[in-house]
Amino acid sequence: MGELLGYNMWFSINRVGLAEGQNYNEEWHRQLVAMAGPLITIIQAIVFFIILKKTKNIKWYPFIFITVLMRLFAAVISGFINPNDEARVSLWLGIGKMTLPIIVSLGLIYVLINASKTLNLKWKFNIITYIVLSLGITSVVFLNQYFIK
Repeated sequence: MGELLGYNMWFSINRVGLAEGQNYNEEWHRQLVAMAGPLITIIQAIVFFIILKKTKNIKWYPFIFITVLMRLFAAVISGFINPNDEARVSLWLGIGKMTLPIIVSLGLIYVLINASKTLNLKWKFNIITYIVLSLGITSVVFLNQYFIK
C-alpha cells in the first residue's frame, strides 16, 4: 500500500515501514498502510473459507486458523504493550484503541468456527492446530527479529 501511495518502503517477514528519512505526506496515508496488512489477512480468511466450503478439504483449514492467530495475538499485544495496525487506526478514528482489533478478531473467529463446523472438527484437532501454528508464528517472529535484517 505504501508503494502504491508513492513511498519507498522496507519490509521483512513480519513488518513494513517507510524507508529511512521519509515521512507520510498525509495522516490518512499512514492509516491506509496500517490497514493493508489486516485487510489482506481478512481476505485470506474469506478466500480460504470459500475454497474449504467448496472442496471440504482439511488442508485449507490451517490457512484460516493462522489468520485468527495472527490478528488475535496482535490484538492481545495491543491491549498490553504496543498498539497494532487495527488499534492505531481505531485510535485515529476516535473509537477506542481496542474496537477494531476486537471486531477483526471476532469476525475471523466466526469464520474459523464455521470452517470447523463444515469439516466437523473436534476440540483436540483445534488444540493441536493451535499449538503447531503458534510454534510456527513464534519461529517466524524470532527468525525475523534476530536473523533477517
